[in-house]
Amino acid sequence: MIWLSWRQQRTETVIVLFVFAIAVAFLVPTGLHIASVYDDQGIAQCLAHPDGCGQTLGEFTTRWDSLVNLVAWFNLVPLIIGVLLATPLVLEFERGTHRLVWTQSVTRGRWLGVRMGFIGLGALASGLALTALMTWWRIPLDKVDSRLGEGFDFEGIAPTVYTLFAAAIVVALGVALRRTATAIGIAVVAFLVLRIGILGWPREHFVAPIRKTWYGAVAPDLRGAWVLTENHGFRVAAGYPNDPSIIQACVKPPKTFDQACMAQHHVVAYTSAVYQPASRFWLIQGIESGIFLCLTIGLVLFSIWWIRKRIS
Repeated sequence: MIWLSWRQQRTETVIVLFVFAIAVAFLVPTGLHIASVYDDQGIAQCLAHPDGCGQTLGEFTTRWDSLVNLVAWFNLVPLIIGVLLATPLVLEFERGTHRLVWTQSVTRGRWLGVRMGFIGLGALASGLALTALMTWWRIPLDKVDSRLGEGFDFEGIAPTVYTLFAAAIVVALGVALRRTATAIGIAVVAFLVLRIGILGWPREHFVAPIRKTWYGAVAPDLRGAWVLTENHGFRVAAGYPNDPSIIQACVKPPKTFDQACMAQHHVVAYTSAVYQPASRFWLIQGIESGIFLCLTIGLVLFSIWWIRKRIS
């Protein structure tokens, strides 16, 4: 049974390996280049003593913007792998070849366990491999920027759960519809809608973000945090009449600041921000991964029930 399952999955497995080969061929040289620039420009020393290094850190981050945007397309890799791993099982039900196996000495339960096990182990291994590769690639970027930003979807446990979910939704739709192309099409749309939908709003509100205001000329160091909104400005200190005309008279951005006027009328600079601190990376990862994992388990249970009760 294991050998038969491998024969049915081997073509798709080779394609998955080819996808990883492309990823490695692209990410390894670019990752080595980013790490080399990180060392040559002394970014580690800047991070240890950030005073006066703001421009250097900013230039390092913006230098890789186009590359990071290109790598963002790797968000589709878990979907591609999930579809590839689930397709052979769905094809069996479309073609009716599952009946031949069920008429042999192999029980329906054993057959189902082995086939589902192959898909699950393949998705698990693929997700872990993608996570390891992307985490290594993003090490210099994560040290300068926030893991809760572009790196969130590629690090932690998220890629593995995304891959499992993609495979599960294809299987569930495939056994119910018995039309491979239709099942894959609906699954792709559902996967993308759910992923983009959670990214667009719920993720930042899984845990109530911190809202804070700082006063003074020194801006807060929010490097590493996921900054949702950030505002800079001037206002009259608490306890004094807040007259906008006074602020306009003392402060004429971008370069004219009458320090004597500001001191006389108690005008101070402020920075307000709404953000998720870097320490919440694993908490937010756990919440989002838990959502997709619950959906995955539900889809798998539905598939098992449907195969046992509705397919002959």
